[in-house]
Amino acid sequence: MNKKQQQIKTTVLISLMIVGLLFFGVTSSTQETTEANTTDAELEQKQETVRETVRRLGGKVQSIEETPVENFFLVETPASEFLYITGSGKHFFVGTLYEMRDDAQFPFNLTEESRNKSRSALLQALDKDESINFAADTTEGSESAVVYVFTDITCGYCRLLHKDMDDYNKAGIEIRYLAFPRAGVDSPSAQYLESAWCADDPNAAMTLLKNGKEIEQKSCENPVAEHHQLGLKMQVRGTPALILADGSLIPGYQKPAQLVQILEQLESSDS
Repeated sequence: MNKKQQQIKTTVLISLMIVGLLFFGVTSSTQETTEANTTDAELEQKQETVRETVRRLGGKVQSIEETPVENFFLVETPASEFLYITGSGKHFFVGTLYEMRDDAQFPFNLTEESRNKSRSALLQALDKDESINFAADTTEGSESAVVYVFTDITCGYCRLLHKDMDDYNKAGIEIRYLAFPRAGVDSPSAQYLESAWCADDPNAAMTLLKNGKEIEQKSCENPVAEHHQLGLKMQVRGTPALILADGSLIPGYQKPAQLVQILEQLESSDS
């Protein structure tokens, strides 16, 4: 068992202990059960109870959905935070929910699947003109894969990724840059990113910055602050951070061949 597998196993065991204690509390104190044929009215009532619990916690509800766990609902807040709440609203936990599947060696991360859906929806709401795009080299009629990349100009691995841009594009991958100044939206790097987005040729300006060159400082209406906030909602913690079409978050630099393999695996899993 390698280190990553051991970490997954440890995380799962801790999560199972937490969920086990939670379920023990639920069954021993309230004996909450849900009939298999729950009516729409009952479901609506439980969801309203869940909403009230979130309000009592000082939060807001963006979405509620049922989970494979009986009488547990998954709540997403506007800040893209996830928590699981019982239909009674009395018990909840914040964490990761796994599912053991018959055909899989490792547990399936249901929470990350929900996060992926949320990230994918956020990407679909983006206007293509908001990002700095390096189009794929494709022949007429062929399709390209689109990968969004949260980037910062002071990030060494971001510069390494940019040096491989031609190879990504030749492999049929379009890179769409989103700004993520790691030091914050008031930092010098944020000002440089703003200048790139405001440049007459944003692609050329971005390339100059990634090569350690200076560009003319410009100011205009730009999406840098919005991108930074979007990255935080998507659980971006550093750069580069790659977001695939299905919402999968891949932290760190990926060589072109590695990214092609990841995209092929994603395509095969969807087919």
